[in-house]
Amino acid sequence: MTRSIPLGVYAPLPAFFNDQDETDVAKPGVVPVVSATMGEAAHLDFQERIQLIQALRSALNENGLHGTPIIAGVGATSTRETISLAKDAAAAGAEFVLVIAPSYYASTLKANPTAIKRFFIDVASKSPVPVVIYNFPMVAGGIDLSSDDVVDIARAAPNICGIMLSCGNIGKVSRITSLLDGSFKILAGFIDFLLPAVSIGSAGAISPLPNIAPEFAMELWRATQSLDSATDWSKARRLQEIASLAEAELLKGGVAGLKYLLHHRFGYSATPRLPLQPLSEDTVAYLSNNTFLKNLMAMS
Repeated sequence: MTRSIPLGVYAPLPAFFNDQDETDVAKPGVVPVVSATMGEAAHLDFQERIQLIQALRSALNENGLHGTPIIAGVGATSTRETISLAKDAAAAGAEFVLVIAPSYYASTLKANPTAIKRFFIDVASKSPVPVVIYNFPMVAGGIDLSSDDVVDIARAAPNICGIMLSCGNIGKVSRITSLLDGSFKILAGFIDFLLPAVSIGSAGAISPLPNIAPEFAMELWRATQSLDSATDWSKARRLQEIASLAEAELLKGGVAGLKYLLHHRFGYSATPRLPLQPLSEDTVAYLSNNTFLKNLMAMS
């Protein structure tokens, strides 16, 4: 079974059942991710997760994007349910699954790191498609895999092909890439450290920013792949600065903020799933008039 995930930029799509947004993001080369944090995975029921994958696969195929892979979040509170979701996601058209640590008993699991490792190894052994670990302590009850944990899991589970580091720890990128072979890929969990991450071995980034600026995101990615001269570095740094400033503002609005910006730009629903609430008028005004976001979208 292949372990290789594509190099590049990934976008966690919001939970829309709308073909156009999905293909607008994917056509420039961005890899779509469904049922992740910004995709409101915690508020989707089982059938919705599968329907989103099916709708995305159908939309990609209809637009000639047969070779564009789908990464599907299959996070759940138990090993059994995570494995079940991974199998159903694969059957629905996902080529890879994104697995976050179960957080309901986070304090117990943090006290026993072996249990966390066992969780990922067990899921990978039963998943019909390669697994990407999703390390995001903020939404996983504080569970934060160390670089040693990641190396141990990867060596014990050949079906694990990479990790998304939303912990923001750039040192982990360096340590993991130095200890594992090139088939294991590391994705920065935010685009705001794509350039430094790529310089020490990262294969790309997963970020909400490509949802609103896919062409710009791919321009930044291409710039990080051509760093042969001082001019190349200067261009990449300039684009990275724009991305970093804009992503920081985008993240202030959370899921509701991303949905609002997509509504403002493309006309999609701006309403997040309950119990999340729509943005306040003050936050709407802030995002609408934000200089960094305006500069970003003017370049897309």
